[in-house]
Amino acid sequence: MKTLLSIVLLAATAWAAEPQDIVFRASADGSEQRYVELMPPGFDATKTHDLVLALHGHGSDRWQFIKDSRGECRGVREVAAKFGLIVVSPDYRVKTSWMGPKAEADVVQIIAELKQRHKVGRVFVAGGSMGGTAALSFTALHPELLAALRESAVKK
Repeated sequence: MKTLLSIVLLAATAWAAEPQDIVFRASADGSEQRYVELMPPGFDATKTHDLVLALHGHGSDRWQFIKDSRGECRGVREVAAKFGLIVVSPDYRVKTSWMGPKAEADVVQIIAELKQRHKVGRVFVAGGSMGGTAALSFTALHPELLAALRESAVKK
């Protein structure tokens, strides 16, 4: 019954559009990089929306926080839907390595480009496992760009 309720609640979240797989040219080295953008239910381009950057864990990719049913991933989507946040989940160059200098530059670039394309208010960062380490590192390096941090780790 609990599983059925979760499926119904997940299906009831009507996002403004399907997730968009965005390709951009990295200013750090000219390479092609990607991130996924998910607009909140009732998205209104004339209004300011906060943004949550969701950083994937070891061995995963940009789709983890968009599609995965694990608690930390589902939780980011549920909070974003409830409070009207834009969800952005980038790849950061290598699935098995935490954020290096080029990936860091990519995230700074993504934030700047999103602020040009949308009316972005506060920027939050979240990450699970290796993504939590990346979120902590990025927050330490760029506190001026962020409003808050949410890190989660898998407990065994």
